Amino acid sequence: MNYDIVIVGASTAGSYYARRMAERGFSVLVIDRSARETISPDYDIFHMGKAEMERFGLPEVKKGDGIFAFMFEDQNMYSAFGNHPKPSCSPVIGMHKHDYIVYMNDWAIEAGAEIVYKASFAGLLFDENGRINGIEYEKDGEKVAVNCRLVCDCSGIPAVVRTSLPDNYGVEKFELTPDDMFYVILRYIDFKEKRSDWLHSDFWLMYKSWIAPSGMTDALIGIGSCSGFEQAEKMYELFTKNVKIPAHTVKWTERGRTPYHRAPYSFVADGFIAMGDAACLTKPNCGEGCTASLVLEDIAVDAAAAAMANGAYPTREALWCINKKYNDTQGKEFASLMALLTAIIRHTPKANEFLFKHDVIFSRKILGTMGEGGLELSINDYLKTLIFVLIGLITGNIKLWELKSVINAIVNSGMMTSLYERFPETPDGFDEWVKEAEAAWKKVGKMAEWSLV
Repeated sequence: MNYDIVIVGASTAGSYYARRMAERGFSVLVIDRSARETISPDYDIFHMGKAEMERFGLPEVKKGDGIFAFMFEDQNMYSAFGNHPKPSCSPVIGMHKHDYIVYMNDWAIEAGAEIVYKASFAGLLFDENGRINGIEYEKDGEKVAVNCRLVCDCSGIPAVVRTSLPDNYGVEKFELTPDDMFYVILRYIDFKEKRSDWLHSDFWLMYKSWIAPSGMTDALIGIGSCSGFEQAEKMYELFTKNVKIPAHTVKWTERGRTPYHRAPYSFVADGFIAMGDAACLTKPNCGEGCTASLVLEDIAVDAAAAAMANGAYPTREALWCINKKYNDTQGKEFASLMALLTAIIRHTPKANEFLFKHDVIFSRKILGTMGEGGLELSINDYLKTLIFVLIGLITGNIKLWELKSVINAIVNSGMMTSLYERFPETPDGFDEWVKEAEAAWKKVGKMAEWSLV
């Protein structure tokens, strides 16, 4: 069998790229290890910003279609003790995840893509020059070889294609450890005292916890943590100790994971692109990855289409602009945010309360733009931060080690912005840039190295 493109993974990332490349006239095959009836089983409900759905032209949902669950606008982010809300009014749509993935599968098929379910990636194929020119997959106990010019890894956290690349092929092969993932527990609840529908979202950044609509029960309570589900449960205990939440009963729980690791330094190699969770493309402030991945994919649509025009093979050099254009935009912002949050989370609930109160770091300006682009901090913003942190130190609301964490957060965030702005326009100079990046990320460390409980 021969196709222009083979995509491994048929969730949001794989379906979206399949649709867009099929629209460009390329023959596209998507494989997924799951059956159509069980694809994407981790959560029932997931949220997506209405504006982002419109921006990327995702298939619409509406009441009564079996996919749409609810829509809300009001969102508030609270301090460690549930005070000083920072409001947001961006419409959010809640959907049944499995049903929406199937909907996106059919959306890709409508444009001409083909999808094979219950097909597991078995290995890469190479031409006489050692370049990728296809894959093997296994279905019903038999292996099937498929030749193509471009292989896209959209297989999620396992990153089955990226991690099977030959050594020194151009894209990192790291596998995620428990410290590199965000473990999420969702409790679907009914309130003990009946109230109007919970059609808003409350979020407590200190604990990475939130209450949001569920579409089936009165609401859901989410909690997340690096290092594992046990640590997430400990964080939940601290959250419910410090924040008064409405009395409720838990109907059922769901568990899932998202990556919390920097993206690979390069997404591309000869005949290859890493995307979605396989490329750790999640928002550092909330862990959402569906639309975060589409930023890279929109860049990759144009770049791959140009690189493959007139039957050409998409070389690393031809695809390199994907790296550069992404890191000039969202890549730079996500690296800066991850560095900021990794350091700034190292503080106590008391310090968090003080900073929220005075609109410093956890400010309307910063929290209102996290993960959405366009954040511009002025000298006055930095001066205000330092002044109030010093006041907090003098008044005993902030400890000396917390002051150091704030300073490190600001310095590391700026360091990452500068680093990713200097990402090389061609593969020339990339090895030197990687050495600098390795030293920078080592300085930043991991969020899992710090625990509140």
